[in-house]
Amino acid sequence: MIQYRVTKYNPALRDARGGYLRDEWIMFSQIGSEIGGKVLTKHEYERIEQAYVDSALAFLNEGGVTSLTIEGLENHKKLSLDFGERSLVSMEHLGALIRQILREEFWCRFEGHNGFLHFGWDFYMYIGVPHRCLAAEQFTREFGLFPEECASPYKQGS
Repeated sequence: MIQYRVTKYNPALRDARGGYLRDEWIMFSQIGSEIGGKVLTKHEYERIEQAYVDSALAFLNEGGVTSLTIEGLENHKKLSLDFGERSLVSMEHLGALIRQILREEFWCRFEGHNGFLHFGWDFYMYIGVPHRCLAAEQFTREFGLFPEECASPYKQGS
């Protein structure tokens, strides 16, 4: 399995230990706040959020992943959810769930026999697919995101 880390953070701006050197927004609740000398607008947030959704789906589709199962569900806000632990999620419903995770409404891992999708803090997204996805890598770069081969720290048993 090939594992990717996809982020909005340019790898050229990392220090030798991998720490990001630029002050960037890291969460939905920062809309309207000034970060790094710029105000995060709702429009800019939604543009990046959509890039994450489209990139995740591009990798999973190119990898032949057709559904994923919800694992490790955390619902600290006690939201009324239409799904639960071990629920099967089709690709057509995954985009809405990605948005909810990025907006910190709940958290989970999406796991499948031939792929996965995980989210970390600060807009780190990890994708596992059966093979390298060159078209998805290019597609992701066109959105201004950065795909890098990197193991997910959320993968169980790794």
